[in-house]
Amino acid sequence: MRSKRPKRSGYAHVLLALGWPYQEIHHGVARFARDNEWHVTADYDDPVPDGWSGDGVLTLLGAREDLWEKLRDIKQPIVDLTESRPQIALPRVTVDNLAIGKKAAQFFLDRGYTNFTFMHRWEMGVSQNRRQGFVQHLKEAGFECTVHSWQLENPNARHDRRSRHQWMVSRLTELPKPVAVFTARDTDGVEIIEACDRAGIRVPDEVAVLSVDNQEAICECLRCPLSSIEVDWELVGYKGAELLHQLINGGERPEQTLYVPPSSIADRESTNFLAVQEPNVFAALQFIHRHFHEPIQMCDIVHHIGISRSSLEKAFRAHFRRAPIEELRRIRFESVKMLLQTTDDSVANIALQSGFQSDHNLCRAFKREFMMTPSEFRNEARSSAPESTTRES
Repeated sequence: MRSKRPKRSGYAHVLLALGWPYQEIHHGVARFARDNEWHVTADYDDPVPDGWSGDGVLTLLGAREDLWEKLRDIKQPIVDLTESRPQIALPRVTVDNLAIGKKAAQFFLDRGYTNFTFMHRWEMGVSQNRRQGFVQHLKEAGFECTVHSWQLENPNARHDRRSRHQWMVSRLTELPKPVAVFTARDTDGVEIIEACDRAGIRVPDEVAVLSVDNQEAICECLRCPLSSIEVDWELVGYKGAELLHQLINGGERPEQTLYVPPSSIADRESTNFLAVQEPNVFAALQFIHRHFHEPIQMCDIVHHIGISRSSLEKAFRAHFRRAPIEELRRIRFESVKMLLQTTDDSVANIALQSGFQSDHNLCRAFKREFMMTPSEFRNEARSSAPESTTRES
């Protein structure tokens, strides 16, 4: 007969009750568990086993309403990794959904859009906060945003894909074009692209679509690959585990939610469009976006368009948010920051990839713009990557 394995002293028994496989979160929790003597139970078929008793719970209170019913009587500390159900008073660590919405808005503003829509399925806390950040940032920039919510507009309708698809086709057909559409999740973005296909609406020429989570298996396996904001769910899992560990050991419960900021945007074909009607401005922007990594200057842009510099700058003032040379500088700096954060390339190589031609030119321009050198920016970005923040509710 097999003997029972003795319990190792000092181990905390933690329940990971996600309700469905969320590998990034699980990896973050596992990384913390390995270093802190945790035993983690995670059963996606039976997320809250009957009679479970342990030291603490990490959960994701999303669409599964039955999950909280099984967890609510547990006396041990519980940390929620989403804000889908903010009415349930739990300590939380999650992605900063307001910041995600604001990042989406700025992304579309930088491409010259003036028509904006937020479209989503469910009125969950996550979607509401992403919508709020998107609408708020656009309002601060002087633009309105229409909102289409399947749940609000169809409270008594059948919640099936076919009905929702017909609703999307109707709403997308009515929108002024070109329009920037932001949605709460990658799966919603897929439905929007499919609804555009059915309605004969061109993506991205008439409707640009941006979603959230950047699940490559979803976003890249489409006729028109889907652009998406990347969020660090692994870091959410790690930070949530860190908070639960503190609570298990008698630490004080934080008064505010801890937020992990969004990272980069995977810019794919669904947003590969510049929403500018004036032909000279459009052509200049295309030239800038295609050739920013080359040593082009204002004279090269003017020569390519074939009009005077003053005429081009006047057209930009009337039809775009920035002067042509400012847009060139913005794109180059965005490229530099992305490469500093995501690669180990030398500053000299990054300068060549971003149109600055030498590390001397890049360092001088970068310090003038951001009050720090590229190396200092890289060190600061990497040292602050695991940090989370709080904000007022």
